[in-house]
Amino acid sequence: MIGRPHGRSLVGMTRSGSALGSVVRWDDDRNGAIIEVPDLPGDCWADASVVVHSTAGDGRLRAGQVVAVDWTDEDAGEWPFRATRVEPREDLQATLGG
Repeated sequence: MIGRPHGRSLVGMTRSGSALGSVVRWDDDRNGAIIEVPDLPGDCWADASVVVHSTAGDGRLRAGQVVAVDWTDEDAGEWPFRATRVEPREDLQATLGG
């Protein structure tokens, strides 16, 4: 069939990828974060369960923090994208005056 890889319909296929993003805010009530990813046309929801924590701190993400995000366009409620893995990038954090 033309236009259908291996005979599968393109309807219902999800997209996914990896990118750098920044935390918009941490939501204590929902136990997760909203992440802005410049490569995506909408924000990404990251449940706390997908955040790779360092041994320092309380494990929460903070606004402005740079993170590496593995994402999918599967429904995440209010957000068009859902993170499947989030890792803080301490090596890329902004500093005062920098």
